[in-house]
Amino acid sequence: MVKSYKLHKFFGLSAGLVVLILSVTGFFLDHDNWNFLYTTTIKHYPDSLNDVDKRLFTSYNVDSQNHEHILVGSKRGLYESYDGGKTFQNILALQINAIKKADNDKIFLATSEGIYTINNDKIQAYMLGGKYINAMSIWGNTLAAVEDKTTIYLIDIKNKRIEQNLHVYLPKNALREDIKLSRFVRDLHYGRGLFDGDISLYINDFGAIVLTLLGVSGFFIWYFIYKKRAAKSSRKWIKYHANIVTIMSAVPVLILLVTGIFLDHGEGLGEFMKRTAIPHAVLPPVYDSLEHDIWSIDYDGKNLRIGNRYGVYKSDDLKHWSLESRGFGYSLTRDGNLLYVGGMGAANRVYDKEWKLLPNTPHMFKDIVKEDDKKVFFSAHMTDLALPKFQDITLYSLLLTLHDGTFFASWWVWINDYAAFATLLLFITGILRWWKKKRLTQRA
Repeated sequence: MVKSYKLHKFFGLSAGLVVLILSVTGFFLDHDNWNFLYTTTIKHYPDSLNDVDKRLFTSYNVDSQNHEHILVGSKRGLYESYDGGKTFQNILALQINAIKKADNDKIFLATSEGIYTINNDKIQAYMLGGKYINAMSIWGNTLAAVEDKTTIYLIDIKNKRIEQNLHVYLPKNALREDIKLSRFVRDLHYGRGLFDGDISLYINDFGAIVLTLLGVSGFFIWYFIYKKRAAKSSRKWIKYHANIVTIMSAVPVLILLVTGIFLDHGEGLGEFMKRTAIPHAVLPPVYDSLEHDIWSIDYDGKNLRIGNRYGVYKSDDLKHWSLESRGFGYSLTRDGNLLYVGGMGAANRVYDKEWKLLPNTPHMFKDIVKEDDKKVFFSAHMTDLALPKFQDITLYSLLLTLHDGTFFASWWVWINDYAAFATLLLFITGILRWWKKKRLTQRA
């Protein structure tokens, strides 16, 4: 029978490098709000990644007076064209999450460093400097903005004054929703599926950091033993490698491994995950609050609406909220009296006195563009609109393609699967060896 230490060594050496790549890249991808992930660029990469940064486009605006003047928002920055999109220039190197125009034609930008304005071709910081603004809406003289999916600000544009800031506390009876397995798997893997706020993210961070340390320390242990020298150093690294902290990481690591395998095979398992519903009664605590889950916002002069993973919620007094439309409200975009909802893993729909499905529109559209009296639903994955072309890719996109394997090849998901399976066996054999050694030490 193969001894556990031989199995441990085999799986560690055969999968260690892939596990290290997954843990390091996963840690940074969990913190996708960090600016340096988009300001740091790489010029040399496989040709298959030429269009990978298209997924970073967030918003699109065509000047109603001069259609040759275009603004395009991206996580890479704000891009401007005066020739109808033939050439673009980066005019603001911040993450742009929304572009909205006020009645006075002043342009407002929701950025990673607060709200900016463009007036007479001048870009200026406006309000909420240093705060990450992930969503924004304008109606008349009121601007509604969301800071980091949590705090809502209502701003008097004319007087440049914050009229109110508030947190959304949804009633329990408006949160009794089941959720599809596909959504639950993604929430868990992306660090938002257990507890509200950043706790779930920190649990993922803990698992990723421990995996990284295990990979590094495991290599040094193997190296010192292989060279048959530096026994003192080897024992020191073993202490770093096998201890109660690494044992405690087994649960978050298991969650990351299992959900990662499901996501790697989203096409094959997609229908199963969409058909399988998780009852609300067994869901983790985050689904009883969703206080840090405001993905989109809309204000129509009377009602305030927010979109989260359950759907679209409405309030007419900023205190009492009710679920108005089920299905992830990824984006909320208003055009006069019409409110459009882009779904994530849910149907697109439109509100015009009543809610209706919106067929034949791109999944997860982020904005609406008026072009030649037509509405174009802007989705970076599927659009004929003119976009900036890049000769490099962001660090974020590099890390993402390394993490999902597309940097290497389409079949790399099977390598990731093997690494996940090997990591599971490493934890099993490692815990068994740690426990056996602990019992022997206690007896001595």
